[in-house]
Amino acid sequence: MKIFTLYRSLICLFLLSFISLPNAKAQLVEEGVCSYEDNCIFAEFIAVQEASPTSTSLVIVLNAILAQGGPCNNIDGLIFTPVGGVPILRTRAQLAADPFVELTVNRALFTTTPDVLISSFFYISIPVFSILIPVPTDVVDLQARIDSDDPCLPITPLPVELISFDGAVKKEGVELSWSTASEQDNSHFEIERSADGKVFEQVGKVDGHGNSTTKISYRFTDHTPLTGQSYYRLRQVDFNGQHEYSKVIAVSVGADGADALQVVLAPNPCPNGNCQISIRNAVGAQETRLELTDLSGRLLYTTTVRHASNRTTVLPMQALQGYKGLYILSAVSGGKVVRQRVVLE
Repeated sequence: MKIFTLYRSLICLFLLSFISLPNAKAQLVEEGVCSYEDNCIFAEFIAVQEASPTSTSLVIVLNAILAQGGPCNNIDGLIFTPVGGVPILRTRAQLAADPFVELTVNRALFTTTPDVLISSFFYISIPVFSILIPVPTDVVDLQARIDSDDPCLPITPLPVELISFDGAVKKEGVELSWSTASEQDNSHFEIERSADGKVFEQVGKVDGHGNSTTKISYRFTDHTPLTGQSYYRLRQVDFNGQHEYSKVIAVSVGADGADALQVVLAPNPCPNGNCQISIRNAVGAQETRLELTDLSGRLLYTTTVRHASNRTTVLPMQALQGYKGLYILSAVSGGKVVRQRVVLE
């Protein structure tokens, strides 16, 4: 078993390294400066951050979104290969849940060549090893041009150390919570919301604590959330007006608001069937039918669950260990149907 796991790891590492080589099969077809957009892919530099002016590394923050429909559905995800850093793979489901991608790079190498190669890929399955192999297709060279006369964005410090940012649907609306490990000249947080992950608007403001070296927790409730999936981020503002953005989180609100039927698989992606399904806000004591289908609609798994009085049921997913890839999880209860895209690994 250990040898088998080692082979799987070596194969994945080899493929990720292969993608970054100049003679890889994926051809460089496009270049973008600061941002890039075509019919299926949108990507842009959001921030270039430093822990201190003497730090040997930088944190590059990108916003990346994959469109749905038509040929875009053939893209299973993106691989980000920064100069001076290691490749990072994000599946379509992961980007839908969090379109912000953070890359740690060597400062000297990236400032000399501030490029990130973004490769689209599709999965092929190798039954012998029971793994999915990402096969690169097209590559975009996204350039930041930090040292040019017209840079995309300056290298900025990290005055506030954000250690968590989460969102949850409550009866009152969408409750956002976050915490900081330390703060320096922190004036306030602006809460921003987006319907598409691209265009954000401010929906609230919470004062910061100026300077602190202890953990501080914050909360904000969006009492008028958007129906369906929306995106939230924090804009942290210093007293001198400089600002930084947090990662983006996705929150889904049903047509009936916080009381809508919800089905959540966690973790998502789900490794080796070691995950659970949580069903919330089912109608009364009625039964809820769970269905797992592939993207063609073929039913792979179904079960019926009777809910406890707290209207939340957790269901082990050991029966799904044989499935790998992207699927649709549906919950049907009291005439209501909700669906979620899930990735089984």
